[in-house]
Amino acid sequence: MKKRLLSVLSFITAVITAMSLNIFASAAGNTLTVGNAAEYVKDNLSNGYLNFGISGVTYEITGDALKEFYYNSDIRYYVFKSSGISVRADKNSFFDFGLEKITAALSLNGFNVSFYYQNGSEKKLSELSLPAYYSIPWENASSRTTASFNGVTVPALSYDGGLLEFETGLVGTFTIINFEFADVSESFRWYYNYVNSAGALGILDGTGDNKFEPKSNVTRAQLAAMIVKATQDIVSYRIDPSLSFSDVPEGKWYYEYVMKCAALGIVDGVGDGKYNPLAGATREEIATVIARLIKIIGKYGNEPLPEIDSQTVQAELAAIYSDAGSIHNYARESVMLCYKLGIMQGDSEGFRARSKTVRAECAKIFYLINRALSGIK
Repeated sequence: MKKRLLSVLSFITAVITAMSLNIFASAAGNTLTVGNAAEYVKDNLSNGYLNFGISGVTYEITGDALKEFYYNSDIRYYVFKSSGISVRADKNSFFDFGLEKITAALSLNGFNVSFYYQNGSEKKLSELSLPAYYSIPWENASSRTTASFNGVTVPALSYDGGLLEFETGLVGTFTIINFEFADVSESFRWYYNYVNSAGALGILDGTGDNKFEPKSNVTRAQLAAMIVKATQDIVSYRIDPSLSFSDVPEGKWYYEYVMKCAALGIVDGVGDGKYNPLAGATREEIATVIARLIKIIGKYGNEPLPEIDSQTVQAELAAIYSDAGSIHNYARESVMLCYKLGIMQGDSEGFRARSKTVRAECAKIFYLINRALSGIK
């Protein structure tokens, strides 16, 4: 992806601008000190946003100024701007009693903040938790575009209109990349965008070595993980200590996912107190758990759920799928719900209810579910 060229004002221009527009601040080197809070607010506050917008400048904000900003109810956010990039953060994140000053600098690929205390101590970047909202001009951004902070992937919240937007509590140097699994690199594959977009959003994990194995069967353990990851911002999950499966012991990577789904009744066991986590999940099993999940949420996107008539559902399925007779009775209403919502459609061979589902198919299913439940088309 081609990065838009971003010009940076020279040091001399930044200092001249700082001194000519901000008589309340002093510039030394490429550092602009803000000490007179009242004057700064008067010239730089707009709609609750206090702007720090001179490119190439490190802002040094004194403890006294921070205190006045903190108690000013008209200020909601600090906004740092540089060459088209902006970072917005809640003002409360920047205040702590005993501060002598903070320094904050936004560059083309980093947002750096340091806290200095009156007792001589300093908070390093790695010790900070500073939730911030980033907006970055970026050409050809897509659902696969992410930011990476020292190897930690942050998916985009939005990528419309030539702006990439994301939110993170990480600060420091970042890079922008188009997420791609090593074995899902051929863009002509029908699942290419679904798999990599789901990976960028954190809905799906790889299988190691940055591989996804798109044609491998989805296990019942992986299915539970996909459900939770795709909906954890929408559904309140918990673990019920009264529930257990003898083949899902604590310590296994899938324990938390399976037990969270079981507590809500989204998944169930196979008998004899077992869950069978490593078995492949069939298409009708997946349709069943998805229908349970959607019914718990109570809607799909902004639309109410379609009604399914249990008395006529078999005849309706027969009119849609040539192999409708192979769908177990317990799964018929779920299959119909998934069909009406556009989540699972089948193919020329029918619905293939008892076929195992491959990971690429699940990538599409859970990507669509995540986008719909998040209100994103």
